[in-house]
Amino acid sequence: MIGHIAALALTPAVGLTAALAPTVPAPSDVRVAWTSAARTDVAITWDETGATRNRLTLVRADDGVAASVEPKLVEADQPNRALLWQGLHDTDFRVRVVAVDADGAEISEPAFSPVFDTDRVPAARIVGVVPREDGSILMTWRPGPYTDPNPGDPLDTPEPSRYIPIATLFEFNHFEQLAEPTTATSFVVPPRPGPVDVGLRTAPNGWYDFTDVSASVQGSRLTATIPATATIGGTVTVTGRAVKLNRLCDRGPCPTYEEDDAGREVRLQERAGTTAQWRTVATAKARKDGTYALQAPFAGTREYRVVAPVIALAPRRTAQVFAATAATTTTGVTGPAGDGGGAGDGGGAGDGGGSGGGLPITGAPVVALAVGGGLLVAVGAALALTGRRRQRSSPSGE
Repeated sequence: MIGHIAALALTPAVGLTAALAPTVPAPSDVRVAWTSAARTDVAITWDETGATRNRLTLVRADDGVAASVEPKLVEADQPNRALLWQGLHDTDFRVRVVAVDADGAEISEPAFSPVFDTDRVPAARIVGVVPREDGSILMTWRPGPYTDPNPGDPLDTPEPSRYIPIATLFEFNHFEQLAEPTTATSFVVPPRPGPVDVGLRTAPNGWYDFTDVSASVQGSRLTATIPATATIGGTVTVTGRAVKLNRLCDRGPCPTYEEDDAGREVRLQERAGTTAQWRTVATAKARKDGTYALQAPFAGTREYRVVAPVIALAPRRTAQVFAATAATTTTGVTGPAGDGGGAGDGGGAGDGGGSGGGLPITGAPVVALAVGGGLLVAVGAALALTGRRRQRSSPSGE
């Protein structure tokens, strides 16, 4: 009796095992390969015995968990081929292929493709951003470091990393492509209004999206009051303000805002004429509020301007563009120049009015001599008048 009970108890288990056993051979030789040199699509292929319906599932290589993409079904009368899912990046995967029946139940053991990574090109590392006086910007970089997690997989792209130079549009939160993908490590960004962000975007390598990197370049603005006249042999004084320009970005617009450019180096430059070279004659640092004052010896009529030299990218320092004021002529005079036609005085320092042999006597000394002469004339007239009165009174007294 016990034997019959045991036999009855085992019978369902045997039947269940038979029902779960694979009924068709497993697929084999699952492969993945790019469909063309353009690497826009990956083809999945496999072999099988007979014609069966197959389900393809993308699974993570490390734990076998299915990725968040819909499985693909290939009907029995279709070729054993399907395209890899789009939108993949930065994960190692395998493709699982299994035969299924009309209800989707698995009827074979699964087969797997080789492990492949979907790593994008690593972001470049910007090593130099140097604005130039003509408004262009020299940008240098090196490829980002990368260690292949499974070298030799069928979808590897062994060629060197390629990068696309980019720069932002003025006052808009969008990057513009400046050149085609390149393996070079430097690029000159053409002149464009500042402030601006410059950078690099990775060229497509078949996987979804890209990586990028950028560096800010601040704008610059200078004001300057340059005197219209100055005393030859004296000094010329120039005052003004240095302003830093930054981007304040939202999702779309990036308006420019200003702040005092405290500590910015400014230089006073002069030249003897429009064909002469500019020469720096004074240097200063802007004060905390951005204001500055520059003073230099004045030898004669000159053109002047104030410049703020470029600032290159450095640790804890943002790059900044070159700035210059318009050229202004200061005319030399041989006496005090008064207020010089503007703030900064320019011609009052150095005094220089009465010194130097052969120069005409002007100014305060002339006034003093004139006053003294007038007094002498008045005294003489008074004495003459007194003498006449005495002469008239003498005859009447006899």
